[in-house]
Amino acid sequence: MRQLLQHKAKSAASLLLAAAAALSLAGCATSWKYDPITDVNDLQGRRVGVNLAWESDYYLTPRTDMTLYRYRSTGDMIMALSYDKVDAVAIDDLMWKLMASKSHGLARVEPAFGETGYIMYFGADDEALSEDFNEFLSAYKTTEGYRDFIRREKEFDGENYAEPDIPLTGTGEALRVAFSPEDYPRSFLDAGDEIPCGFDLEMLKHYANDRNYRLEFYPSNYSDAIMSLMRNDYDIYTGYLGDVYREEVLQSGLFTSDPMDSTPLYFVQKTRQSIAVDTAALE
Repeated sequence: MRQLLQHKAKSAASLLLAAAAALSLAGCATSWKYDPITDVNDLQGRRVGVNLAWESDYYLTPRTDMTLYRYRSTGDMIMALSYDKVDAVAIDDLMWKLMASKSHGLARVEPAFGETGYIMYFGADDEALSEDFNEFLSAYKTTEGYRDFIRREKEFDGENYAEPDIPLTGTGEALRVAFSPEDYPRSFLDAGDEIPCGFDLEMLKHYANDRNYRLEFYPSNYSDAIMSLMRNDYDIYTGYLGDVYREEVLQSGLFTSDPMDSTPLYFVQKTRQSIAVDTAALE
């Protein structure tokens, strides 16, 4: 249950702080030389940083061609890369786009070494709801709306997410939705807004409209949402939830959706000694 109770703070704000911390270390690293990864299937003993219990940690743990270093925060992981304590870090494509849009001196290693899907969690009494959502999702994936969703996700540049107009039209039963308010661009709440946005929320809004549900939104975090779902205080939790946790969630007595989409996982390494932050992008 350790992974179930670990809060995943994948916010744009925390990423910028991580990059700023790395920038403050400019010039500290010594005897650095560019030694690019040439084969994502054989890292030849390199040191790779991952966030503890995130998708890359799960995916890379069985591999023996590298040494994993696990970090509790993205900031610590980026600082380790800046200090040359690790040779690369492993992150998902959306996180890479956020990082690349605010910094210089980093490069994504092609091709991806894997991929992860994103899902929703449903409460202990909501098995029928999860099955109904999966039925809707299967049908929605055949539509032009879903193809546009995938296109916009792939074209996301790390800075500009604009949710299409999805007015909430449901007038029936209310679904209590816990969401992560800072997990841009998958789940977030802009200052002054009452309704959250993000790629994960788009799918839920379409589902609610199709099934005539009303949505009640509650800002939460991972540990709070999990415990609340077990107590049936919420019906759904969404926000950057990788499908690598699916079996653990099911074993805990909760239910999940099928993957709504997927994103590649990449190694990221330095291309020069110092990582630099684009200060204009922080304004």
